[in-house]
Amino acid sequence: MRAACLLPGGGIEIRDRPAPSPGPGQVLVAPGLVGICGSDLHYYKDGRIGSWRVRRPHVLGHEFAGIVTGLGEGVDNTRMGDHIAVEPIVPCQACDSCRRGVYNLCPRMRFTGSPHTDGALQDLVAVPARGAHALPDGMDSGLGALVEPTSIAVHSVRRGEVRPGETVLIIGAGPIGLLILAVARAYGAGAVHSTDLDGGRLALAGDLGATTTVNVGGLEPQEVLERTEPQGADVVFEAVGSPRTLETALRLVRPGGRVVAVGVNTEERIPFNLLLAQSMEATVIPVYLGRDAFPEAISLLASGRIDGTKLISHRFPLERASEAMDTALSGFSGAVKVMIEVAGAEGKER
Repeated sequence: MRAACLLPGGGIEIRDRPAPSPGPGQVLVAPGLVGICGSDLHYYKDGRIGSWRVRRPHVLGHEFAGIVTGLGEGVDNTRMGDHIAVEPIVPCQACDSCRRGVYNLCPRMRFTGSPHTDGALQDLVAVPARGAHALPDGMDSGLGALVEPTSIAVHSVRRGEVRPGETVLIIGAGPIGLLILAVARAYGAGAVHSTDLDGGRLALAGDLGATTTVNVGGLEPQEVLERTEPQGADVVFEAVGSPRTLETALRLVRPGGRVVAVGVNTEERIPFNLLLAQSMEATVIPVYLGRDAFPEAISLLASGRIDGTKLISHRFPLERASEAMDTALSGFSGAVKVMIEVAGAEGKER
């Protein structure tokens, strides 16, 4: 079978690999569409995120939907031919975190598509059946591949405890920032403001229901407040992953408000302005992946309460995986959510 392998020295090579077989408790999946995530781009460009490094040829891809083509021993929650979205978190199910239900914090967690576990940019992938979530009949595969990032947005909005009528400001209009915008709207937030440096993404934020969009190029935080919430927003989501934007979030939140840190920094340690946080008595809430959010994400996308089709900007066939990554990295391609079509040879860029 075909597999798009990220090499330790950089670059992606299409290789022929033996097809896997599902082990006990696993299902075999033929991926349809696979979304490219910011973490995939870090691995593609830098070969690492924090202490996780690419040390052998590795298959990326954790945002995906596909068809079940094989069942391992003991699987009874999934049937052959089911159209599913796959939750990539593979917890140990035995540690204290898992027993308490916070399985996304499992210290022994494996994650499909990260350096220790190959992902979906191949013709077949075996995954735990517990992570298989059935999609409604007729749901588009592109929307199925958006379930995983939407689940992170759902978890982020829940962690931020966004209440109906509260004001929200989102730093970053990438896919996660845009999905947080859409989820916050669906959860009844009042004014929802989106900031970014990219005019095209801000226009998309407007299409998804942003109250105000602000291009922050050259603006100081006080100028952003003047254009959005002069007293600060009740909840600010940092969806970039930068020490600078995390501090900006503290300057944009209302005194006593909440800052939700969603963006992933590539470094393990970053500077943090604790004095500023203390002077605001701001609650800083870190988010790590998602938890118990796949069913809600599927419902929001399948019902149309979130129009996920607006985010899918490009599609490439598997053989053009490197081009897809480069497109997602480019700041001039109009890329939002770039997807790679694994099943079939009909994948076309759009």
